Amino acid sequence: MKKNQMFSKLLFLSCSALLFAACGNAGSATDSSTASATGDDLPEKVVIATLEMPNDEGIAKAEGYFEDEMGVPIEIVQFESGKAINQAMVSGAVDFGLTGSGSAVLGIASGIPIEMIWIHETLGSVEALAAKSELNATSLEDLKGKNIGVPFASTAHYSLLRAITASGFEESDFTLIDLQPSDIFAAWQRGDIDAAYIWEPTLSLLLEDGNIVLHSGDVAEMGFMTANVEIVRSEFGEKYPDLVAKYIASVDKAVTLYREDPDQAIAIIAEQLNITEESAKLQMEGQNWISAAEQLDAANLGTTDAVGSMATTMLDMGQFYLDQGNITELPSEDIFADGINTSFIEAYLDSKE
Repeated sequence: MKKNQMFSKLLFLSCSALLFAACGNAGSATDSSTASATGDDLPEKVVIATLEMPNDEGIAKAEGYFEDEMGVPIEIVQFESGKAINQAMVSGAVDFGLTGSGSAVLGIASGIPIEMIWIHETLGSVEALAAKSELNATSLEDLKGKNIGVPFASTAHYSLLRAITASGFEESDFTLIDLQPSDIFAAWQRGDIDAAYIWEPTLSLLLEDGNIVLHSGDVAEMGFMTANVEIVRSEFGEKYPDLVAKYIASVDKAVTLYREDPDQAIAIIAEQLNITEESAKLQMEGQNWISAAEQLDAANLGTTDAVGSMATTMLDMGQFYLDQGNITELPSEDIFADGINTSFIEAYLDSKE
């Protein structure tokens, strides 16, 4: 894999025109790429867009790993969806972004100048299709004709549609409603939806009056893996490769902590998300955390010399977005491979030797 390039100025400008209006979701973030450099030619601050997830980035945030490793002020801005993070990337409001693999694919396919640099975790029971208890649903068959809430253009949406087709059904057999996580819980309480495919912590709220019909680990066994990943603005990565490598060092440190002292890691996540340790443990065990060395495996990102299976997965997700009308043209697998940049992981691992 080589470094992601600007695919087309025209494509990027058209994407920017479509998305820029929504960039107000970036909250207090500012364009750090225009900040004046310090004497060491570093930005005044690094802006990390994040989602509320029980993962390695959550530990790195809570423990101050980013500040320790990067040596510059860090601003963490919380978003509700990967779609909003893509929009902030277009405007240059953020430098890094934690997003679902589906949103990263959509961004790359749309020509947003970003690169995938890390897999936070592959998804299992932490993201699932939950149904109201009163339905006694145990399969998709039991939900035919029902209203299902799901954030469109997300990993959950991708998993749900792939599960539907893999199980022999049509999308038209169900009524899918585009809802963000906070809206899903409200719609569930009002009775507007019968089921929802969503991630934690919203998922646990639904399970107080619901049950899991299937989860993303089940869908992965059908051949459709999903993950939460980290993206970086290509311009930032090119200008500050050492800082990107230090981001990698921070999350890899969190993975090591979880593996060596899971009780401490669980306690950190519980406090970070304001949930019980039991809930944190349940959520963290519902996903697979991947170390820096494992990121370079053929089953994951691969290396700069040998593309991993993530590129093939991204191509299938790209087809999903084409079918949904989110993009007008499907990039080749080579384009998705170019959108993965493992040089920062490799630089970090080299520095440890």
